[in-house]
Amino acid sequence: MKKSLIVLAALAAATGASAQTAPSSSVTLFGTIDVGLARVTGDTLSRTGLSTSGANISRIGFRGTEDLGGGLAAGFWLEGGLDVNTGAGKTSGAFSFNRRATVSLLGNFGEVRVGRDDSATFLNTLIFDPFLTNGVGGTGTFVMNGAPIQISNAVSYFLPANLGGFYGQAQVAFGGQASNSTTPNLGDYRGLRGGYRQGPVHVALATGKLKGASAAADVTANNIAGWYDFGVVKPSFIWASEKTATTKITAFQLGASAPIGASELRASVGRYDTAGNNADWTKVSLGYGYNLSKRTQLYTSYGHISNKAGAQRAINIQGLGAAGTSLGGTSSGYEVGMRHFF
Repeated sequence: MKKSLIVLAALAAATGASAQTAPSSSVTLFGTIDVGLARVTGDTLSRTGLSTSGANISRIGFRGTEDLGGGLAAGFWLEGGLDVNTGAGKTSGAFSFNRRATVSLLGNFGEVRVGRDDSATFLNTLIFDPFLTNGVGGTGTFVMNGAPIQISNAVSYFLPANLGGFYGQAQVAFGGQASNSTTPNLGDYRGLRGGYRQGPVHVALATGKLKGASAAADVTANNIAGWYDFGVVKPSFIWASEKTATTKITAFQLGASAPIGASELRASVGRYDTAGNNADWTKVSLGYGYNLSKRTQLYTSYGHISNKAGAQRAINIQGLGAAGTSLGGTSSGYEVGMRHFF
């Protein structure tokens, strides 16, 4: 009996030592549930119903890291979008990790990230829009001319975080076409993004190109954006351009957000110009959010689009769609919803 106790004690000691020296790891379940009541209106018809992702994208995901020792760490991130109003996933109604599916190696050198991820050129339109591109108020600078939002088969390198506020990213994505294909570069993407964030100042710029079936179908995207946080108000701007061989659309948006106790006011106005014709439009957005807690917010938003004679853009909201409008017409929408983080 005494020998058995000694053996058990030795095993326990060995196990404890291993636990103390083994690399630590963590896995986190996270997500957002966002659903609201919305109405979108065009020239001749309207839609009313439940919407999703009016303030933040509804999603569920898993992320984790493992300390590999020697200053290295491994990480993973799996994230899929949801239509909360129906319970369906974002990929033809099925759930998939359509928003992000990556594995990373991190260290003093920065981060190497592989898989499906946000495109480098999309991030500025997301971060610097007071509405985070969501709902009836969100900016349209990322859906102008075909530049990607998320990109598959991507390899990204991120600079380390200790560069005095400067950061940067280089991204390469592969279309995966056969070498003997008539369109061997179709789906290839190259993107660069860099910025500076320190104290109240944040500015960033990005450029990228998505290869099409021919040179005429290639999409080039460029943008620059920034904000200055005064504490009582945070004004922001976005300049963005997307072009192919036949079409170039340029956008400029001014925005602002202002915290007032547990509340937050949001506003933006954007001008979208199509080169060489009058397919231009203007969008004005207003929003209000009230934080019941750090995780839960009630919100309401309003957006209005005015088209010139050659344009027929309409307010479009996830889960409900767009009402559509005629050339030179107008479109508007409002929503009242609740967003919860977990």
